[in-house]
Amino acid sequence: MLVPLPAEAGDLAGRLRRVAGLTRTAKAEARTRGTFELTRTRPGTWLFGRLSRRQRLVVMFVTNVRGPAHPLTLAGARVEQIWPVAALGGNVRLGVAAISYDGVLRCAVHCDAGVLPAAVVGRALGDELAAVAALG
Repeated sequence: MLVPLPAEAGDLAGRLRRVAGLTRTAKAEARTRGTFELTRTRPGTWLFGRLSRRQRLVVMFVTNVRGPAHPLTLAGARVEQIWPVAALGGNVRLGVAAISYDGVLRCAVHCDAGVLPAAVVGRALGDELAAVAALG
């Protein structure tokens, strides 16, 4: 689903409320529509993949997954950490992914280093997350 995110500086709490409202509305609309019609068939998925590598509409994405609130085990061993991966493809230059696990939120930033300086993007995200944490 596509959600236009406000990018203006200023009132952080107001911006968070706007993002939450826009996302809530977009999720409700996306759920009523279901999956994207084109991707319901094998040829459609192939065509969508080819088109997505040449698209010019999306240059970045942000995604989050609510993970389990309790620890998991794998082959009897406790899973200590889970990190998200924001795979880039096509003309997408920046991906920000977040996942919660066992009471901890982790974020990952993946970017096309030939277009965006990764250290600057990471530092900006860290600054914004610190400001959000200071609100609570």
